[in-house]
Amino acid sequence: MTATMVSHVDANVATGTTAKRRFSLRRMLAIRKATRSAMIYGLMSAALYYGLYHFNGDIRHMGEMTNQGDRTYFLVPIGLAFLFSIVHGLFTDRFWEALGLKAKR
Repeated sequence: MTATMVSHVDANVATGTTAKRRFSLRRMLAIRKATRSAMIYGLMSAALYYGLYHFNGDIRHMGEMTNQGDRTYFLVPIGLAFLFSIVHGLFTDRFWEALGLKAKR
């Protein structure tokens, strides 16, 4: 057999030596960087949605105060929408990257 014929074969198989891999809990639980990042942004997004659900009465009250003439709280809904957009967008990007899909650039 020539070297070109076995170029696609693993080097350990070609030489006849096999290195046994030990079972390692660390290796089994190792999470790639993209997956870890997706999980962190996913938890942040879930926390934001929980906060929106939990504090919806207060947010609605600020909106009603703005409608009644108090203009100090008009930036709160805009800021919340911007924050949700950023965090959820980062989560979506990292999620698809963790699955191995990337957008064409």
